Amino acid sequence: MTGTTTKRGQQWRAARVAVALAAVAWLASTPADAKLGSCTDPVVFGTTISETGLFSTLTGNWRKMTEIFADEINKAGGIKLSSCGDKGVPVKFVVYDDQSVPATAVQLYERMASVDQVDFFVGPDWSSIGGPVPPVAERHGIPIVMGNVATPSLYQRGYKWVWGTPAPAVPRWSERYFDMLAHVDPKPKTIMFLTHDNPVMKAITAVWSKKAAAQGIKVVGEEMFSADLKDFTALIAKVRAAKPDIVYISSFDNPSVPLVQQLRQFKVRAMDVHHAMLTGALKKQVGKDLEGMTGELTWFPSVKGPYADLYERVMDRTGITMFDSIWTLARLNSYLVMIQAIEKAGAVDREKVQKALYKGTFKSPAGDIVFDEHGFPDTGAFTIQMQNDKVEVVWPPDVATAKPIWPSPTWQ
Repeated sequence: MTGTTTKRGQQWRAARVAVALAAVAWLASTPADAKLGSCTDPVVFGTTISETGLFSTLTGNWRKMTEIFADEINKAGGIKLSSCGDKGVPVKFVVYDDQSVPATAVQLYERMASVDQVDFFVGPDWSSIGGPVPPVAERHGIPIVMGNVATPSLYQRGYKWVWGTPAPAVPRWSERYFDMLAHVDPKPKTIMFLTHDNPVMKAITAVWSKKAAAQGIKVVGEEMFSADLKDFTALIAKVRAAKPDIVYISSFDNPSVPLVQQLRQFKVRAMDVHHAMLTGALKKQVGKDLEGMTGELTWFPSVKGPYADLYERVMDRTGITMFDSIWTLARLNSYLVMIQAIEKAGAVDREKVQKALYKGTFKSPAGDIVFDEHGFPDTGAFTIQMQNDKVEVVWPPDVATAKPIWPSPTWQ
């Protein structure tokens, strides 16, 4: 009976995948007539977006954003190819919904390589999907620049066709915040880490607890909490007993909502409460409880780096703000890096683009994206603070929109 049930379950799952693929194929963009080396045909990017399923809340309006990005590039003359006398050729996207399902994503990238015959891959996002998709690029020899795939080990598997633009990268996540801590007065002496039980968040704590200690800030506690924990009374009792100058919350936004609320309810005092992922989604749920807190933001339009105007136009036309959709930068960067790599290669040539991407340096509004030998980027973030219900960039000083309010008066 167990074997029969398992077999039926496998058949049912296979049938569901087949139906899903048929649906997304019908909904997808027109298959491309991609011609490598052409000076007239569009350069075709194949991608999937998690428009439904678990990650769909993180990708609102990204299909429209992708279409607008292509429109803005094409209005500016397209992708410039030196092999075509610097002629600009348009960019075109083939887009599918991977439904937040790794197996579906793999089959869709196979389809884009074999049926749609796209020139290059951009996306996907999320480490759960960014793990199984790269082998498709390897098999077909198609360069892929993924978006929000932040787990470094996924890039360290000997691949030759895979890069990513997660922002920020874990080793640089709070770099500017700790630089700020070295300059504030009074300087914090102790810090406590409260960590969401998640691989990325645990990696952030591992890196930055060591950095704190190296900087002379004593780590007085590291506490872990599950994503479904609602009552933080016991954990907060430990915070109150330790009396850290800084409470560092290493967590995605939604799991930390009750934590932030209860830190306020129990009147925890500190120089600063720092959230590694301070977002519009968190603010919508906790409101004024976010006042005075600091955090990281990958980019803010006031930071006028290369291509900032392009990104602002795309987001304005799409109705997206970076604070509300923090994953947008990495996704747009995957598009922009691929375009720059093609222009460096000078031709729609996969091998030449591969060589251009290897250990390459590329421009973005938030600063240079520098790939290591594994295709992992060197990207940081800006330190922000909620001041008078408004997001302000407070560090580094050369791009700050306001000075940090220190110590945070709302936590005194």
